[in-house]
Amino acid sequence: MDGSPLVQRLVARSKSKLSVIFLFVDGVGIGVRDPAVNPFAVAHLPVLRGLLGDLPFLDRPSLEGAHALVIPLDANLDIDGLPQSGTGQTTLLTGVNAPAHINEHYGPYPDERLGKLLENNIYHRVLDAGGTAAFANAYPAIFMDRIERGTDRRSAMAQAPANAGLPYRGHADLAAGRAVSASLTNERWPHADSPSLITAHEAGRNFERLSRDYDLTLFEFFLTDVAGHRPARISAVAILERLDEFIGGIVELMDLQNSLLVVTSDHGNIEDNSTRRHTRNPVPAILVGSGRHEAARRMHSLADVAPAILHAIGLADAG
Repeated sequence: MDGSPLVQRLVARSKSKLSVIFLFVDGVGIGVRDPAVNPFAVAHLPVLRGLLGDLPFLDRPSLEGAHALVIPLDANLDIDGLPQSGTGQTTLLTGVNAPAHINEHYGPYPDERLGKLLENNIYHRVLDAGGTAAFANAYPAIFMDRIERGTDRRSAMAQAPANAGLPYRGHADLAAGRAVSASLTNERWPHADSPSLITAHEAGRNFERLSRDYDLTLFEFFLTDVAGHRPARISAVAILERLDEFIGGIVELMDLQNSLLVVTSDHGNIEDNSTRRHTRNPVPAILVGSGRHEAARRMHSLADVAPAILHAIGLADAG
């Protein structure tokens, strides 16, 4: 067994019940092992390498460490064309093959067709079964104002909690460490009284602490997709390194006996800098902690993620 201080801390902690921490990262696929093309082959990612022993690439997409594993998931879902965020995220949240349901990959935002599917999403199922759930993203007042005016453009990940009646977290939650900002570090928060800057590692610790109060806690990180589409605006390597630090903060406090961390995506993008478009590469499902082998056995495509999570929580039998 790995005797590193991180793993020792992971094993030492204990809680009273299983919970699932769902980290959704937009636009992350498994690409070729080529530093000229794939920023994963360049970035310094000590947390992921420590958990998995290596990083997943197309020549070796499945890996396992002492307390974590990664497997590839199909994001194409038997539909031609490039996978898109609207259908990919809806599939992750509902367990329904959304591209097959509407006969196309569609996005970035869900339309009326996908909105109907989102009316029965994973939050509904957790709450209807008597469980508890939370959406960890913090939003500034301008986001709330746009919703009130009807001018907002919300991803499926952001729409789903509202559909289930869950509240959005705001500035006060972020300042209290009860939410996580889109940047992880609170950079560029549009508020006159901006919260203090923190490290991505501390943001991860805040996310894990928040998750202790819920059966399911989800956070949406979309800067990976932004980096893939707009490399001149944001560095793919820098964003991956920030994400790695964030995951380090989560697993540092996790109880491996009673918590499962699920990290996955909706489609490929950032892993191939030869294109600014999405890819048809598989996406990684990184599973850390309790129930990871059973969850991996149940996951083959994006449509299997929600049922596997529900089964892991023990609130529903996904079959």
